[in-house]
Amino acid sequence: MEPNIRLDMRLGKLMEEYPEVRAVFDAHGLGNLVSEVSLKAVGPFLTLETALKAHDIAPSEFLKLLCASRDSGTPMEAPGMSEAEIQGATRLMTLMPCGLKVPFGKSLAAFISDLPADVQQALNYAVESNVNHELSYYPYVGHIQSVDELPDVIVSSDFNDFFHRRFYERFIRSKTNFADVADYSPNALFTDAGIPDPLGQYIILCVNPLIVVADLEKAGDRPLPRLWEDLLDPMWRRSITLRGNEDFFCHAVLLPLFKEHGISAMKALAENVYDGRHPSQMVKSAGNGKSAALYVMPDFFSRKIPSRRAVKRIWPEDGALASPVTLLVKKDAAVEFKAVVDYLTGKSMAEMFSGAYFPSPRPDIDNGLSDDANLKWLGWDYIRDNDLKRINKEIDDVFLPIATGGKPS
Repeated sequence: MEPNIRLDMRLGKLMEEYPEVRAVFDAHGLGNLVSEVSLKAVGPFLTLETALKAHDIAPSEFLKLLCASRDSGTPMEAPGMSEAEIQGATRLMTLMPCGLKVPFGKSLAAFISDLPADVQQALNYAVESNVNHELSYYPYVGHIQSVDELPDVIVSSDFNDFFHRRFYERFIRSKTNFADVADYSPNALFTDAGIPDPLGQYIILCVNPLIVVADLEKAGDRPLPRLWEDLLDPMWRRSITLRGNEDFFCHAVLLPLFKEHGISAMKALAENVYDGRHPSQMVKSAGNGKSAALYVMPDFFSRKIPSRRAVKRIWPEDGALASPVTLLVKKDAAVEFKAVVDYLTGKSMAEMFSGAYFPSPRPDIDNGLSDDANLKWLGWDYIRDNDLKRINKEIDDVFLPIATGGKPS
């Protein structure tokens, strides 16, 4: 047992050794941080200090309270605490898009089960969904001080905190922490869109292409959009469903429009929002003639809409928006877990991605897309020259109040 509670302890280890201190987290509104779901997702690698800084809580003072609670010797009930053992620090963390979590998890688990027992034991991996932003790893990334706090192999989704300036400047720019493990020349679908990182700092395993689905009854005689900027037309006022809710809307959609058309585009699009939903909810409502006229959703989910529905799938002429699934591998891990890294970047995994409608950059697989299906990428110059966190906040400050201001009766 650890002799003392320390700020560099992982949350999982802390709660395993000192479950009685949960009351301190509850008293500070941090009960979710040590819930069963959160401990499973981030407990094996998130340190106490990083978690507290992310919530603007003074670590030294909180540490005193934890020690006092421990010394009182009175264990507290912990509803929702995981009964599963936490096997040390997570070495491979994956935060996947909803459409990929299940097939990716099955493929990875089958591969790892065939590895030598010592490699399996050392790897300690976790496959989680990217959808829950509150309990995901992202809110803590910007507060990490040392690369040692990061899992050795990270697969993540969307333009997340690993692309934000603070993380980039601290851990990516120097090229000393992560390895370029892609050993193939990307296909034309990706190179034409400029998706492969020219500096080799981020490995794009695949992309989640976002397209438009029109509910033909609700769209009526309005001309359907051909380009992404067509979504800004006031004729679509309160007619578009995006992935999101009252607190969040998908920045993979908002960022490209902001980049090309500025803050006025955010106001125009916000005026056109009917509501925010998860893509699985869009599948249920698209084509029922009762909700939105247009839906922006992943290609994966668009193919789950029943064929009897009166809908039209629209792959915009300027390209499906490419939301990335990104791989970061520490240099030491690239050697220690070479077999796993080779599998993640290899043909078999790429075929799984493609089969799930997540196009891969590998040149030796068929993504099954028509010749005129192209991708629209945010751009590496834009990503590196701008602080996406700041831009996202600027977008949200304008977009959210308008988009959530009510929908038509």
